[in-house]
Amino acid sequence: MPGPLTARKRLFAAVSDDAEGHVSLASKRARKDAPGTPSGSGDNGDSDENGHQPGSIVRVKLTNFVTYTSAEFHLGPSLNMIIGPNGTGKSTLVCAICLGLGWSPQYLGRAKDIGEFVKHGSAEAEIEIELAASDKNKRNPVVRRKIQKQGNKTAFWINGQQKTQREVKILAESFSIQINNLCQFLPQDRVVEFARMDSVEMLGETLRAAASNEMVQWYETLKQLRSEQKDAEVEQQNEQRHLRSLQAKQTIQRAEVDRFNQRRELEDKCEALKKCRPFVQARALGAQVTQMRADYNAKKEELEQLKDEAEPTRRVEEEIQAYKEQIEKVVKSRRQEFENQKGHVEAISSQIDRDQQSLGTNMAEIDAEKLSEQQRKGDVGRIEQEIVDLERQYKYNVVEFDEATFRTRIAELRRQKADATRKMLVLKDALGPITMEIKRLRTTLGNQTKQKADLGSDSGQRDFNLTRLSRDTSQGWNWLKNNMGTLSLKDKVFGPPIIECSVPDPKYADAVEAFLVRNEMIAITCMNAEDAKVVQNKLVGKKEAGGLGLHDISVRTVPKQLSSYKSPLTTQELARLGLEGWLIDHIKGPEAVLAMLCEMVKLHQTAFAFKPMSNEQFEALKRHNAQNTHARISRWVSGNTVYVIAARGDLGISTTNTRQLKPGQFFTGLPVDAMAMRHVEDAMKATEQDLALNTEEYDGKKAEFNVEHQKIKAVEDELEQVRKEQERGKKAHAAWAILPRKIADKKSKLDEIRNLSLESNDRVKNIQRQHEDVALALAKTTLAYADEVVQLHSLRESCLEAEVRLIEAISELDGFMNDNREIVEAIQRQEQKIRELKVEARRKSAEQKQYQKECDRTQKEWTRLQQDIIEEHKDSDLEELENEISAANSHLELMEGGDQRVIKTFADREREIEKTQQALDELQEKLDQGRQQIKDIRDQWEPELDRLVETISRGFSDNFQKIGCAGQVGVKKDEDFDKWAIQIEVSFRENEPKAILDSQRQSGGERAVSTIFYLMALQGLARSPFRVVDEINQGMDPRNERMVHERMVDIACAERTSQYFLVTPKLLNGLKFHPKMKVHCIASGEYMPAQGTNLNFQSLAKEAFRIRKGIVAT
Repeated sequence: MPGPLTARKRLFAAVSDDAEGHVSLASKRARKDAPGTPSGSGDNGDSDENGHQPGSIVRVKLTNFVTYTSAEFHLGPSLNMIIGPNGTGKSTLVCAICLGLGWSPQYLGRAKDIGEFVKHGSAEAEIEIELAASDKNKRNPVVRRKIQKQGNKTAFWINGQQKTQREVKILAESFSIQINNLCQFLPQDRVVEFARMDSVEMLGETLRAAASNEMVQWYETLKQLRSEQKDAEVEQQNEQRHLRSLQAKQTIQRAEVDRFNQRRELEDKCEALKKCRPFVQARALGAQVTQMRADYNAKKEELEQLKDEAEPTRRVEEEIQAYKEQIEKVVKSRRQEFENQKGHVEAISSQIDRDQQSLGTNMAEIDAEKLSEQQRKGDVGRIEQEIVDLERQYKYNVVEFDEATFRTRIAELRRQKADATRKMLVLKDALGPITMEIKRLRTTLGNQTKQKADLGSDSGQRDFNLTRLSRDTSQGWNWLKNNMGTLSLKDKVFGPPIIECSVPDPKYADAVEAFLVRNEMIAITCMNAEDAKVVQNKLVGKKEAGGLGLHDISVRTVPKQLSSYKSPLTTQELARLGLEGWLIDHIKGPEAVLAMLCEMVKLHQTAFAFKPMSNEQFEALKRHNAQNTHARISRWVSGNTVYVIAARGDLGISTTNTRQLKPGQFFTGLPVDAMAMRHVEDAMKATEQDLALNTEEYDGKKAEFNVEHQKIKAVEDELEQVRKEQERGKKAHAAWAILPRKIADKKSKLDEIRNLSLESNDRVKNIQRQHEDVALALAKTTLAYADEVVQLHSLRESCLEAEVRLIEAISELDGFMNDNREIVEAIQRQEQKIRELKVEARRKSAEQKQYQKECDRTQKEWTRLQQDIIEEHKDSDLEELENEISAANSHLELMEGGDQRVIKTFADREREIEKTQQALDELQEKLDQGRQQIKDIRDQWEPELDRLVETISRGFSDNFQKIGCAGQVGVKKDEDFDKWAIQIEVSFRENEPKAILDSQRQSGGERAVSTIFYLMALQGLARSPFRVVDEINQGMDPRNERMVHERMVDIACAERTSQYFLVTPKLLNGLKFHPKMKVHCIASGEYMPAQGTNLNFQSLAKEAFRIRKGIVAT
């Protein structure tokens, strides 16, 4: 294409998985900041000095994001073309724009979790996007988003200040950025979604992309109002049906309700008659109480008459009773005197017992004092001898002890030990590193010896190759082999294919390795997802959490058995297409590993042939693929060429990519690498020399260490002997020095014993005097006890005499009472009758008062009907009233009772009819208001929509006319606003009428052309500052692609238009170029320089021109 001919073009190189390093920045930054400052300020306006519209993207910087380790894009204000081979990371820029501006992964159609966008082997990723400033911003806003893989965490910053995701989206929406609008942001993985978008959705997305916010709001309001209107109409119809149903049911039940009301009146009459009972009963009880009071007075008069007749008898009884009571008092008095005297005698007896006990105690104390005195005399002789012995020992056995001499000797020995210890510690510190170095050298020598032996074996070469590909995987697999039993695994785990698999026939090695990418060559295979998670956590997990902290690790699972992966054709069928077999048949290894390779790289569907494929065979293979969609061959090796067919199912197209077959490196079965062997042997010699030098140095230091150690041991032994000698002298001196105090203690104790002897004599004399006093008192008490006992016997006889006279008085009273029993009983019977009559009168009176209270209480609750009935019957007697109540009850039994629930239902239904009628009135008012609102909004919105679609149609039609076709855009209208739709009509052939665009009438390429022209028609109307389209040109034929590209350049590079991004893996030669375009070339892979900064597209472009012109390099 003519792009590289202009000096205004900027070429960009990005670094992905296969090329670690930083990006060379060749673009001029379009920002308002002053040079060298991160956030300067400049003049505000509609666009900056480089033509960026407010909100367009000036710069995108990525760190550890998807395939990029570090990359920075400087974007032009008009058309930005992002080109490069498949898999290099073009769509990653689109992902970064979406996520960096605050939208979620769902708008990309890729991974659901934000953590999945962090580059493999990294813990976090970072996106930084610089937007062109508007009049409201003093500087270009810089949005930064950090993503953490662990826990799918994320954080945002705007101009260095941390913000929430909502605040970032508010900033983006303030520039009218609509990532969620497919008409403005169409990533690769949502192309299918856009193609499936119906015309109704297209209208909504078009309004959001090109119309004002007011238009979008009107559209949403109209849809909502129409939806509410339909709901209200349905609700109105339902309420009307409900009202008619209620009225019909009310008519049917009205007669039954009337019968119920008649029965209710009769029940009220019965109830009123029952309420008359208290009045009648109260009147009857009042009469009974009056009669009882008269009877009570008569009975009292009769009782008084009986008492008058029994008066003489009563007086004699009272005299006998008085005599009896007098005798009872005498008996009681004499009994009390006897008890008092008895207590006095017992007290004297107790005193005699106490005096006798006191005499015994005195004798015991005298005997104890005599025994103690004998013991004290023996102690005096013993203590006097001990005092003589101690005084002699103190005088003749003097002990001398010099503490200072011992302290001097001990201090000297400690100094000698400290000196030797310091020397030994110095030697020990010197020995530590030497010991570690010897261990390391011995381990290194062992590993080198093993490596030398392994280089001569097949397994050793495989381990060597794995280390070349991935040191992390080699380390992780070696750990797993040695520690597999420590993990909680359910099934077996297999090593990478480079370890587990082989190609028996080396001639197939080149073809097999052509399809085994690095990540699959080093992948560890697990039989289930649980084991895969355990292995992944162990190898990749952080060291502080128990993991190994490795990064370059791939773990795969086996979803199916190897037998489930069937090749689409037999060997005979392949032969007819010019192919010889399938690659899966020429690689050997565990079934699980082979099944993993079939799942990941489709070896069972990859064919090969040693002979190059002719054009006729290639065309036959294409026909076969077109006719047999379920048995297609999309990958094969023919001769020295690798073929891969890439299909775009959403657009119905496919492309065939070819590359040269490279020589294999790992499954070739080549002999031992002599250079590697020589390198290992040289390393072993160097290690052995270092080991000998370190061992010699170690032995010398160790000998010095042992000498100092022996010195310390000798000093410690001598120090121990001095301390023991010091302790013995100290104890002997202390024992001699304490003798005077012991002598004084002994003498003090001797004086104490002598004083106790004197005190003991005094105590014996006192006890003897007390003994004599107690004996005298005991004799007196004994004499008094005898006198009191005599008096007690006299009181006992007097008491017995009084009790005999009391018995005689009681007997006389009982005889008199028996003789006059009839008179007494008559009086008692009369008194009993009076009491009973009085109780009954009180009960009847209380009962009357209760009935009266009930009358007073119920009178307040009477209805008018009850008042009339009660007034009529209250003077009736109780029998008449009961007959009236019985007659009313009999009449009630002849009438049907009716269902109370029916009556309640009737009343409830009456209320529901009123509520339903009220609801219908409110619904009618709501419908009238809704129709008026729809009319008011539609009168404003519909003309604006027609003008907008007419403008889009003119641009769409103009685009089609430029390529010799026809097209127009209209609006399909309907009563329901949610059915209004954009209607696109196109014609791609001469004299062919325009037809509605759909998947049945037009091919995939024609739909792609129509889609891109529709998007281009929105360009001039777009409110969004930029538009993104990813690989939309893949389904076009060269002619359409060239014409579409030309129109896109003209529109996107026009003055004061929004920024445009076109992402594509391929372009035709000789396409139109505009000075305002910027082309970003992305390259990655095994041929990239070690540092991305070494890739200079400008020099590559010059080299391409030189080759094209045939200039020989100098």
